[in-house]
Amino acid sequence: EFIQNFRARGELGAAACVYFRGEKVVDLWGGYRTLGNGGESTAPPAPWKEDTLVNIFSTTKGISALALAMQHSRGGIDYDEKVCKYWPEFAQNGKESVTVREVIDHATGIGGPSPPITLEMLRDRDATNSFLAATKMEWPVPGHKKGYMAILVGNYISSLIQMTTETNQTVGEYVREEMCRPLQIEDELFIGLPKEVPDNRLAELDARQALENLLIDTFPKDLMQKMLLQPWTYTARSFRNPRLSLMPSMTNFNSRAVREVEMPGANGHATSRALAQVYSAAERAINTNGLANPLGFSKESLDELMKPAKPSHLTGWYDEVLLMECPLALGMLKPGPENAEGGRFCNFGSMKAFGTPGAGGSFAFCDPVSEIAFAYTMNRCGSFVFEDPREFAIRTKVFECTQKIRMKDEMKPLPLDRLTTPHFLTQREIKRYPFLAPLARDGL
Repeated sequence: EFIQNFRARGELGAAACVYFRGEKVVDLWGGYRTLGNGGESTAPPAPWKEDTLVNIFSTTKGISALALAMQHSRGGIDYDEKVCKYWPEFAQNGKESVTVREVIDHATGIGGPSPPITLEMLRDRDATNSFLAATKMEWPVPGHKKGYMAILVGNYISSLIQMTTETNQTVGEYVREEMCRPLQIEDELFIGLPKEVPDNRLAELDARQALENLLIDTFPKDLMQKMLLQPWTYTARSFRNPRLSLMPSMTNFNSRAVREVEMPGANGHATSRALAQVYSAAERAINTNGLANPLGFSKESLDELMKPAKPSHLTGWYDEVLLMECPLALGMLKPGPENAEGGRFCNFGSMKAFGTPGAGGSFAFCDPVSEIAFAYTMNRCGSFVFEDPREFAIRTKVFECTQKIRMKDEMKPLPLDRLTTPHFLTQREIKRYPFLAPLARDGL
């Protein structure tokens, strides 16, 4: 499937990594990390190497959420405590009773302040904290609706970690010291790219021009129109904090200035190997009852991550920003309800699975039931909110292989039809272009 991505599905450069029962069983990379002639350079395209780093967009959110889960495990954070207990300045503009869970469940409508935060503010943690503390909610009661905080949820997590660690660590600092160092991946995962990382390790993002997205129907209806042409809407404001250009484009994130600032919901840089290793640490902690637990997760924290998402009180699973149904909980994407019809949700694992996709097609998650941790990263940006056909094809093959092992071990089979049925927007595109579909299933 990885090779097929390059042969038939238009991939430029990519990497995929899978851990199964704590063992790395897939570690692939290939293609090109730069566009070469016609891109931002006139040089020939440079190959994607083992240590190539790429912006993972919202796949960063899952890493930030796991960092907060680590802090929860250490007793620093209670998800159901009021935010202002840890961050007194947050208690303004009607947010006095808002809880940590309500913020990271995307249930408060504080992801699109106007005027937006700036890159300059984001370089100053005190200015960022004061700006975020003053935000107003889009709806009066937390939980009445949900709306994806496309950028700023990671900065709220960072502020909470700063307020609850002795050394006031940002989430980028926390991830480096408390997550990456124990796993020995300090050089493969960053939130806020250090100046010392050379350009020749960085993948160049390739994406459509902003207005071209108006002609594409793989996004939810009206999403691009609101994002690009209606800047006053909550959808647009959520994606434009900060506003990096007149028309938002994923190629804005090729800039070193954007790469180096901490946006813990949008601009992490990583290898697929590092992402999969982090999620494998969570999966092993769950399935070994804490015996293999290098990141020190508590059972309570892991149980919280495995709980299913809850719909909003007034609009159910509908997301006010993404304009589609989207189960979100504790900073993570979750699979949809078990009784939902196929294709309605992104069912990337069992009900206990958790992770986050990223704009363009990246995805990292773990599924404790399947005993896998998975990551896919790329630099040619696709046009799906989640379940890009390239990532979906590889994930499908992973579940098929896992099923064979389970059958051999006489274990309960996975619900393969559920796990390998894509979201309806992806389904529609695959029907139009059959070469996007996963290769034929073998022996199942």
